[in-house]
Amino acid sequence: MSVQAQEQQRHQWLEAIGIDSWLPRQPLPGAAAPADWVADFRYPQADGAADFADYEDSAAEASLSGPAQGAAPARKPGGGSGIDTQALLGDIQTKSAPKPQPKPHTPPPAASADPAPAADAAAPAAQKPVEPAPHFKLAYLVRGDLLIIDSLPPHHREGFSRQHKRLLQGITTALGLTAEQELSDPAMLPWPMLASKTLDQGPTEARLAVEHKLKRTLEFRPDISRILLLGDAAMHWVTGEPFKQGALPSLSGRTCVASISLSELLRLPERKAELWQDIQPIRNTVS
Repeated sequence: MSVQAQEQQRHQWLEAIGIDSWLPRQPLPGAAAPADWVADFRYPQADGAADFADYEDSAAEASLSGPAQGAAPARKPGGGSGIDTQALLGDIQTKSAPKPQPKPHTPPPAASADPAPAADAAAPAAQKPVEPAPHFKLAYLVRGDLLIIDSLPPHHREGFSRQHKRLLQGITTALGLTAEQELSDPAMLPWPMLASKTLDQGPTEARLAVEHKLKRTLEFRPDISRILLLGDAAMHWVTGEPFKQGALPSLSGRTCVASISLSELLRLPERKAELWQDIQPIRNTVS
């Protein structure tokens, strides 16, 4: 991918998550010369803004090719750039509009006997409200034929710590997994995935993301025959059911049980006896 295409994609991502980006319209006094791609860069345009965008682009190219006479920072079209937008639009209309031609006089149309009410005018469709995004964080790990999905505190910066991994090593060893069957690194699924108030990251989208992650994991590791769900978030978003400890109905044809999250066990070690009781159904299925 070229530098121009990379920068275009980067600005599209910034636009999607609501971050404004700025580029110099002309060389800035005392600043390093802009990169070569800046002169040819085009911001993503909204419908109806093509004429004005073309005018701005030509003005920017002319200023970049001329001598540096002061700073004039530019940003995406529609934003405040220090340019008199109305004057520019008026200039475009003056240059592009054809000269008026005399028109023959025609009488006005007769008034309709039954004029259409103003309420029948086309109105924009009501925008579907964006559902509030749920907050959760799941860690996916595999050891041997066992898939572990653990619930982590969504706002905990440390994530899946060494204490979590050490505790999970002990649990999976107790299930009969050997030292040769190493525990994988955690694959994290935080939700919401983007800090945006305009993208739909509500419960429906969250469930689809969790289902997709589980499907891809099982496709990549077809040898998985047991699934261990740890914590309320894992139980709720993977199965759609409220939290319940112990044996569950099979999940994608695999034996499945649910128990307490690793974070809860680290906080309350006395609950390890509950976990030991919960995992007996998959401990008994060791091949």
